[in-house]
Amino acid sequence: MELAIDGIIVGNTTVGRPDNLLSSPDLVKEAGGLSGPPLRDLSTAILSDVYRLTRGKVPLVGCGGVSTGEDAYMKIRSGASLVELYTALIYDGPRAVSRIKGELAEALQRDGFKSVQEAVGA
Repeated sequence: MELAIDGIIVGNTTVGRPDNLLSSPDLVKEAGGLSGPPLRDLSTAILSDVYRLTRGKVPLVGCGGVSTGEDAYMKIRSGASLVELYTALIYDGPRAVSRIKGELAEALQRDGFKSVQEAVGA
């Protein structure tokens, strides 16, 4: 596959609202992009589809709902070479990065991966 791109960011926000959203009905009706944990499962499923379609030949950035190391790990296992944070940084500040990195390292070690690269799409 010959592509003139260096990578794809998969996930970001959605204007859709999942049925299990806990916000009040007035907030659910508001326009604008939904981000954070409510987006995690949908964005991870889309990431997995894009990884399959690109056959792992294009670096993917997984974003959307990453607030724990386990979330980052699932993005990586679904095909992400990199993980993007936004909402977690807003709520937890810069300390979210070191916390997520530590939790990610534990998940990789638990499942026998020596590096993030080994776990991409595995």
